[in-house]
Amino acid sequence: MEENNQIKESKEIEKEQYKTIKIKDNKRKLNLNSILSFSAYIGIGCIAISLLLTLILERDVTLSNAFESIGQAIAYILCMILAFSWVKTHRKIAWIVCYVVFVVTIMVLFILTI
Repeated sequence: MEENNQIKESKEIEKEQYKTIKIKDNKRKLNLNSILSFSAYIGIGCIAISLLLTLILERDVTLSNAFESIGQAIAYILCMILAFSWVKTHRKIAWIVCYVVFVVTIMVLFILTI
């Protein structure tokens, strides 16, 4: 009898611990999604400001170019992060090699064109 009660109690404790771990994982995912979403929001805002400044200040586009570069950098970074999560789940060497080549190419060419 006592052994059965102890087994039941230990199973209930394991279930509670599992629920706690699952809730923490969901909070982590929510935080990561929130960060990525907010970053995308800032990137879109920078691109919109860039387009507005180009329209308003037709002759002086240096400020517009700065906002455009920031927006593009954020967009590239978000794409790289999301692509990494996809590559991480598929784990084939060809995907990993292509991902590394793509990311290095984008980083080098973006830095050279700034």
